Amino acid sequence: MLKVLLWLPLCFAVWYYMRGVIGLPTFFITDALMANWLPDFIRDIEFKGHLLNVVLQFDPPATLKVPEGQKAELLFSVNSLAYGYSIPLYTALILATPDEERAKWIHWIIGFVILVLAQTWGVSFEILMTLLFKLDASMSAQLGFSAYQKELVALGYQFGYLILPAVTPLVLWIGFHQEFIGLLVPGIREKFGKGTG
Repeated sequence: MLKVLLWLPLCFAVWYYMRGVIGLPTFFITDALMANWLPDFIRDIEFKGHLLNVVLQFDPPATLKVPEGQKAELLFSVNSLAYGYSIPLYTALILATPDEERAKWIHWIIGFVILVLAQTWGVSFEILMTLLFKLDASMSAQLGFSAYQKELVALGYQFGYLILPAVTPLVLWIGFHQEFIGLLVPGIREKFGKGTG
């Protein structure tokens, strides 16, 4: 536990300093997903450090003056760091756990890929939340989402914001280090084994 606490500040510092590089996979996946899924509404997604700037194009509401025949554009930003702190947390857990160097790298790479997907989930659902609940109702209506679909988006957003970043790194670490955890807490596997039997 002490080793994890010692590694955490360094891992978070490197993560924040390298956010423009570490965030690229999330940007590429989010861009491919959202721009291809909603090409009539999302004109572009730009990556600026840790911010994903989403450029929308839409039929303007009556209150907005736009030259005839043209669509209105709107830009909003999503802070990818809010969904990516699982990466330095997981890295600190891996570095603090005694294991072979090769095993550490394998576990970290597999974990990084999964955590990027979890981060992409959070970022994508925040984009959807903004489109559906934070824009003018006439603009959101152009997406054609039903009330049920909106509820699913709200649940997906909560899951991606509250659960995935905090829980995923711990689940991965536990999954990769069951023997080590068994040494830390003798008898834990037997207890869980009896509970599931």
